[in-house]
Amino acid sequence: MYLKKLELNGFKSFATKTVLDFLPDCDIAAGGKCGITAIVGPNGSGKSNVADAIRWAIGEQSSKNLRGKKSEDVIFAGTEGKARLGTAAVTLYFDNTDKRIPIEFSEVAVTRKVHRSGESEYLINGSRVRLLDVVDLLAKAGVGKDSYCVITQGMSDAVLNATPLERRAIFEDAAGVKQYQIEKERALRKLESTRENLVRVDSLVIEIEPHLKNLRRQAEKASQAKDIALKLRSKQELLYSYLWHAFSEERESLVSRRKAIEEAIAKLEAETVQLEEQSQRAAKAMETNDREEVIEIEIGKLREELNGTIREKSILEGRREAEVEKQKEREEIETIPVDLNFVQARLEEISTLQAELIDKLAHAEKLEDLQDIREFATVVRQRIADLRTQAGEGSVKMKKVMALSDAEREAAAARMAEIESGLVRLEASVHAAETNVASKSAELAAVREAGRAEREAYFNAEKEFREKEHLLQRRKDELNDLKVGLARVEVREEDLTNLVREELSVAPETLQYDGTLVERERLEREVARLKVEVEHAGTIDPLIVDEFQETEKRFVFLSTESEDLKKAILSLKEVIKEMDGKIDAAFKDAFKEIDKRFAEYFKIIFGGGKASLEIVKVKLRKQSDETAEDEDESADAEVAPEAYEVGIEIAACPPGKRIHNLSMLSGGERSLTSLALLFAIISHNPPPFAVLDEVEAALDEANSRRFSKMLAELSEHTQFIAITHNRETMAQAGLLYGVTMAKDGVSKLLSVRLDQVGEGGKVEEK
Repeated sequence: MYLKKLELNGFKSFATKTVLDFLPDCDIAAGGKCGITAIVGPNGSGKSNVADAIRWAIGEQSSKNLRGKKSEDVIFAGTEGKARLGTAAVTLYFDNTDKRIPIEFSEVAVTRKVHRSGESEYLINGSRVRLLDVVDLLAKAGVGKDSYCVITQGMSDAVLNATPLERRAIFEDAAGVKQYQIEKERALRKLESTRENLVRVDSLVIEIEPHLKNLRRQAEKASQAKDIALKLRSKQELLYSYLWHAFSEERESLVSRRKAIEEAIAKLEAETVQLEEQSQRAAKAMETNDREEVIEIEIGKLREELNGTIREKSILEGRREAEVEKQKEREEIETIPVDLNFVQARLEEISTLQAELIDKLAHAEKLEDLQDIREFATVVRQRIADLRTQAGEGSVKMKKVMALSDAEREAAAARMAEIESGLVRLEASVHAAETNVASKSAELAAVREAGRAEREAYFNAEKEFREKEHLLQRRKDELNDLKVGLARVEVREEDLTNLVREELSVAPETLQYDGTLVERERLEREVARLKVEVEHAGTIDPLIVDEFQETEKRFVFLSTESEDLKKAILSLKEVIKEMDGKIDAAFKDAFKEIDKRFAEYFKIIFGGGKASLEIVKVKLRKQSDETAEDEDESADAEVAPEAYEVGIEIAACPPGKRIHNLSMLSGGERSLTSLALLFAIISHNPPPFAVLDEVEAALDEANSRRFSKMLAELSEHTQFIAITHNRETMAQAGLLYGVTMAKDGVSKLLSVRLDQVGEGGKVEEK
C-alpha cells in the first residue's frame, strides 16, 4: 500500500485544482523500495499546506493542529487578485493492491469536503460515509491523525517534552493498537451510557414497586368477582350462540323446505293445467274422427285408375316388340383371299394405331392416361397377332350386312318413336298412381294409429290429471305446516335477540358457536346460578385489574431491562479488559523493539553515546470516586483500580558527556534525539507513508547527511513525503515538487524527476 496521488481543490492557498502524483518506481508488493518525494519552496509559499491537507483528509478535527481557528479556515480565503471560494476538498488516492485497507478495491480514494456553511462530506471511492467509517478503515491500515503519518517539526520535539504517560500513548500508537484503542473508547462510552441508563431504570423500579403491591391487593379482591363475571359471560355466550345457531339452522332448514315445496307446487299447478288441456283436446279429437272412411274411398278410386294404365302399357310393349322384329337387318358371309393388298391394308391400319399410341405417350400427364395407353397398346398387339394368323390361313371369312332402304328406315323410326313416347307417358302415370296409392295407404294407417293413440292419450291424461290434483293438495297442506313452524322459530329468535342485547350488549349474530356439545338444560341452570353469584358480588371496577396488569408488565419490563443493563456492563468490562490485554501485550513487544532501535539510531546519529527507554510507575494524583462506587454496585464486585499508571522515561547521553536529564541537552541534541526516537518508532511499525514537515530544519550539514541516509534506509518499507529546505534530503528524493506563490496569492506546483536532471542541472525531456 502507498499514497499514489494527492488532489487539492480550494484548500488553503491551493485555490485551483492541484494534483501531486507520487508514483513510486518500484513494485511495493514485491518488496521494492517505496521512495522519497521532496516538496520544496520558499517560506510562505504554502508547501506546509500539503501536510495539513493530508492530516485533514485522514480525519483531523482540531483547527489548532491545522494552524487555524475554525473549520472554514481551511477554505481559500481569497486575495486581492482572486475571490474567496465556498468549498475546500482534498482527495487521497491509495494503491491497495496488497489489500492493507480491508476493502475489495485495488485503489481507494478518500475524500473530505467542507463548505462555508459548516457542512462536511466524507467519501470513500465516491460513496458518502461517516467520519467514523474513514477513521476505522484507515486505522486498520495503520494510518490515522494521531499516528506518525504526518510529522511536523514541533511534533518531533514534543515527544521529549511529553510526560511519561503521554509518551506511553505515543508508543501504544506506534505498536499498531489503534483499532483496539478505538474499540476500547467506544466500549467506555457505551459503559458510561449504560450506567446512566441503569440508574434511571433502577430509580423507576424503586418508584413503581410500592404502588404495584397496593394494586396487587386490590386486584386480587376484584379478580374473584371478575372471574365469576367472565365465567358467566363465557357460559352465556356458549348457551346463546348454541341457541342462535340451532334456531338459525332450523329456520334455514324450514326456509329451504318451504322454497322447495313452493317450487314443487308451482310446477304441479303448471302440469295440472297442461294435463287438463290435453284431456280436453283428446276428447274433442275422438268426437270428430271420420277421416278414415274418406281415405278408404279415395284409395279405391286410385287403384282402378292404376289398373287401366297398366293395361294400356302392356299393349304398347307388344307393339314395340313387333316393330323390333321388323327392323332386324340381314347378314351374309363373304370369303376374302389374304393377298398383298389385304396385308398392306391391315399394316396401314396398324401403323395408324401405333402413331396414335405414340401421340398418347407424348401427351400423358396423369396416372389415368397410363391406363388408357396400356389398353390401346393391347389393341395394337392383338391386331398384329390377328394379321399373323390370317396370313397363315390364306383366306378370311367376313360378315357382310344387308342394310334397309332409307324410306323403310325412316318409317320404322317414326313408329318406334311414337311407341316409346307412349310408354314413357304411361310409365309416369303408373308411377304416379302407385305413389298416390302408397301415400293414401300410409295416411290411412296413420289415421287409424292416431285414433287409437288419441283414445289411449285421453284415458292416460285423465288419470294423470287426477293424480296431480291429489299431490298438489298434499303439498299445499305441507306448505301451511311449514309456515306455522317458521313463525314459531322467528318468535323464539326475536326473544333470544332481546335477551342477548339486554345481558351481553351485543347482537346475537356476532356470537360464534364453536361446535361444542351442549346440554341445554344443564347449561341454563349453571347460567342462572352464576347470575345469582354476580349479584351477590356487587359492582366491580374492571380498571383496577387492568391498571395492575399494566403496572406489573412495566415492572417486569424494567426489572428485565435492569438485569440486561447489568449484563451489558459486565460484557463491556470484559471487552475493555480484553482490549487492555491486547494493548498491553502489543505495547510490551513494541517497547522492547523500539528501545533497541532507539539505542542503535542514537549511536548512528551522534557517532556514539548511550540512549535507552525505561518503564516507570506514575502515581495518579486523583482517583475517581464515582468509578469506584460504580464498581462496588456491580453484580460481581471487583478490586478498586490501582493508584499507579505505567509511563515511559527517556535517557540520552551523547558521547563524551554525562547527562542525567533531557533538559540538559542543547537544542540540536534534542532534535537529534527526537529524530532517533522517531526513526526507531517508524522502523518498528513502518507506516505505509509518512509526511515529514521540516523535521530536520535544526540539523547541521553533517547531521543532515546522517539523517538523509537513515531516511533512505527507512524508505525501503515506508513512502516518505518530505517538506524540506535541506539539500541532503532533496538529494535522496526521486521526485521533486517545487511550490511557488504568485502575486495572486495562489500556490502552484512545479515537478521534476531527478532522473531527468542532466549535466549542469538542466532538465532533460524523456
